[in-house]
Amino acid sequence: DPITGLCTCRPGATGPKCDGCKHWHAREGMECVFCGDECTGLLLGDLARLEQMAMSINLTGPLPAPYKMLYGLENMTQELKHLLSPQRAPERLIQLAEGNLNMLVSEMNELLTRATKVTADGEQTGQDAERTNKRADSLGEFIKELAQDAEAVNEKAVRLNETLGTQDKAFERNLQALQKEIDQM
Repeated sequence: DPITGLCTCRPGATGPKCDGCKHWHAREGMECVFCGDECTGLLLGDLARLEQMAMSINLTGPLPAPYKMLYGLENMTQELKHLLSPQRAPERLIQLAEGNLNMLVSEMNELLTRATKVTADGEQTGQDAERTNKRADSLGEFIKELAQDAEAVNEKAVRLNETLGTQDKAFERNLQALQKEIDQM
């Protein structure tokens, strides 16, 4: 400026020689860049609030130091360090999530394979059970027919014994034992 001799500063710069940056601006090379974006702006706002809280504390009076507040500030600082640590960076979190997702997908595939095998085994067991049931029914029918045939043979033997006039008690006992064995089968 020809009258005042002061420099006309670029946006964000301040001072008589434009060598400083305005509030919420930071030097990046030769320029002052605004820092009010979503991430840096939030941090600067928190820092400004912390500075205001620290400046509002009167440590020159007869009151003891506010240890509770200082302890709270220290805890908040530790939390901020943790949140801003490289392990918490979005890229790292995405890598961890991707790794967890891949592991979950492989576990799900393994479970699907197992479920398919169990289903196939279940179907085979069902078919085997049906075949066994049919064979048992067939065997039951065979045994019934065998019992009927034995009963018919017994009746013929009784008639034959009546015809001959003598009854064979040993034959009846053997027939009864056979009948019991058939029933057990």
